[in-house]
Amino acid sequence: MWLCYALVQNVGWAIIIFTLITKTALFPLNLKQQKNMAISQLYTPRVQEIQRKYKNNPEKQQEELTKLQKEGYNPTGGCGTMVISMLVLFGIVGVVYKPMTHMEHFKKAEISAIVQTAEEIDIAQAILASPEDAAAIVEFRNDPATITLVKNKEEKTSNQIVLDKEYGYNTVKSETTVTAEDLAVYGSFTADEIKTITGKNSRLSVDVRNAVNLIANNHYSDNSLYGELRALKTFENSAHRAIFAQDENISEELLGRLDNLLENMHFGPVSLIDTPTMSWSPQLIIPAITLLFAMAQTIIQQRIQKKQNPQMAEMQGNTKIMFYIMPLISVWISFSVPAGAGFYWALTYLFGIIQVVLTAKFWPADKIRAEAKEKMAAMMAEREQKAKVVVVDAEGNETEKVQRLSELTQKEIRELNRKKLEAARKADAEKYGEEYIESDDDDF
Repeated sequence: MWLCYALVQNVGWAIIIFTLITKTALFPLNLKQQKNMAISQLYTPRVQEIQRKYKNNPEKQQEELTKLQKEGYNPTGGCGTMVISMLVLFGIVGVVYKPMTHMEHFKKAEISAIVQTAEEIDIAQAILASPEDAAAIVEFRNDPATITLVKNKEEKTSNQIVLDKEYGYNTVKSETTVTAEDLAVYGSFTADEIKTITGKNSRLSVDVRNAVNLIANNHYSDNSLYGELRALKTFENSAHRAIFAQDENISEELLGRLDNLLENMHFGPVSLIDTPTMSWSPQLIIPAITLLFAMAQTIIQQRIQKKQNPQMAEMQGNTKIMFYIMPLISVWISFSVPAGAGFYWALTYLFGIIQVVLTAKFWPADKIRAEAKEKMAAMMAEREQKAKVVVVDAEGNETEKVQRLSELTQKEIRELNRKKLEAARKADAEKYGEEYIESDDDDF
């Protein structure tokens, strides 16, 4: 992702290029797995027979199925690309949540300074939204005991603070502008002071307490994914740029890189750092195209399968509803993560459609099944070309090993055939009640 971003200087285009690369790289593996699944389907009658025959003996059933797996049966052959795709998705989510780290490669100290400044601005903004709470904080600065001395009997709320679900957590939204002078009074708190002003005995309104606790312990906590995105959102407010500029740990060059990153986190009208909501915004495009591409892939897959493999399509007819659950889950995911991660998820469906169409055209199901039958026949022939032979060492000890017939000497082959013939004669003698006399003809 970093290489793609370095080339195009836009996260949206970087995601498109990255998705194209990963889907292309995984295509041969996906095709191979389809072929392996076709081979495994040829074992279905034998699997069903084993399950029926040993339904009351799970250990024997597992033993027989293990033998089939050694022959080539692989019940999990189609899961590999799905697992890899999910791992790549988690990686993309990490990249989108931490663009300062993964896209611009800021130093840890630089990120820490930016995030700390943003946290102080957000806390100050939440407190200043309520004049009464702001006055209580001024008193607290002069005498910390005052924060609990005038506790109201009834919980007060502030109409100036809106707690809205964003980035997976409630987000404080306030129109209050913070100045550099405000920061020292209303934004800079130690961890112990945060506990004091947000505690149950604090005289601050419930909204302000919840907001400050949310900012300090969720948005910007050490183990939070949201710190860098929240800092970018705070930096996006031009009224607060002067505060970042006054921080001695944030250089002018770093501010320029922040501006560049913020611009590059937009793809057209869509901000890839924002999480889509049900209210109208450009980010709502992401869940919409995710649903569109997911449903299109599902429908195309079903039509191709119905055309090329009617029997399999008929077997899956009763579980058709399951094919529509994944698109709905994908839409839910796109409403739960920043738009950048949802954009990647939508693109995987788009490229998935292209992959399905190409596979159906150049590697149709009947061709894959024919190749599977041919490969299975080759495997069976190879197994038949192997035989157990007895090897005698210099001390006269006998050991049994498996060798291919092509690796045996003519003498070993004659001995093997002699034993097969003797076994057949013995079986015939027992069948017809005749006396069996072992042959000692070494020149067979």
